[in-house]
Amino acid sequence: MKNLIRNIIAPSSAILLLASTPVLAQYGEGGGSTGASSSSGASGSSSFTSYVDVMYSLQNSDDDTRGTTTTQGGGSGGLGGLLGGGGNNTAPVRDPVLDKGQGFAVLAGFRRKGWYGFEFGGSYAKDEDVQKQSLLFNTLIYPFENNFYIKLASGVTRYVEYPLAQSVDAFEDSDDDFITINYGAGIGYVLPLEIGDTPIGIRAEAVYHVADRFLERENDFEEDINAPGNLKEIQFNIGIRFPLK
Repeated sequence: MKNLIRNIIAPSSAILLLASTPVLAQYGEGGGSTGASSSSGASGSSSFTSYVDVMYSLQNSDDDTRGTTTTQGGGSGGLGGLLGGGGNNTAPVRDPVLDKGQGFAVLAGFRRKGWYGFEFGGSYAKDEDVQKQSLLFNTLIYPFENNFYIKLASGVTRYVEYPLAQSVDAFEDSDDDFITINYGAGIGYVLPLEIGDTPIGIRAEAVYHVADRFLERENDFEEDINAPGNLKEIQFNIGIRFPLK
């Protein structure tokens, strides 16, 4: 009997336990915690995994229109000049400033229990002579508990040296700085790789990004600058993930 337990039943029980661990971990059962601790990196069943990502970003403007170009008429507009008064007319015009930008981002984050995670960091990009300095906070949702994710982006950006005059009396080379509140959404994937014994990942994503100037646009005490209220762009980001042990 002892030999039967030692040679047959015990090995069979161990094999069944290991085989059932990924299933239990996938559906959140606590019974798979013993086996999951030895394979947390592959199955994502540990409490969380942390990482640092270095990303390259290509940003294409979505040709947002400006609603602040006043043709003629009297009176002063409220809400920072967006709403005209006394017969003022506004003509939608394409933004001639932002077109294609390039930059980079550094993000630190974690993925918890396989299906969601958070990350924060900073980025810098340049489009023509306009600099975009950003603080980022993203939520990542992994709906299939693999490496495909949905990204919910948020943050703030400081636009530096935006080269549009504030009024018709300003110099042509005048510029302005402003801050936007950002939001967006997209999809992405992380491809796990190994270089020697070092695990890394290749991350790629596409994000639709909106930068809202409402902090400046809604100021009734100052004329709004001649720039879009919402600066929209499509971002294509690719980079390297460095898992942290």
